[in-house]
Amino acid sequence: MITGLIIKETLTDELLLDHLTIDKVEIWKTDNAIKYWTMIWFTSDEADFPERLSNVILNGWFADMKEDHTKLIVFSDAVLRYDIGNAAEKDAVLDECRRHGIPEHQLDWEE
Repeated sequence: MITGLIIKETLTDELLLDHLTIDKVEIWKTDNAIKYWTMIWFTSDEADFPERLSNVILNGWFADMKEDHTKLIVFSDAVLRYDIGNAAEKDAVLDECRRHGIPEHQLDWEE
């Protein structure tokens, strides 16, 4: 079971939502180019969901989720994974996120 959070406005094809179960939705007002974000907390039983998301997420954005004891970070050109609790794997994924331009304050995952 994959659980995570995505911002609907970062999707180029909203039909992706057909591949998940929506657990919670919130609208957040922002100071960004996208004035309002639709935050979607979800679960999915589809093993290829991260790859499907990678095909439709806007370049420059990412989504994070987890499956069992694996953390997944999804970009438009990559799906990064590390075992939760493995500091070396997490550091490698964080370095790759920095190369994708993700600011430090967005890299404060608990796992």
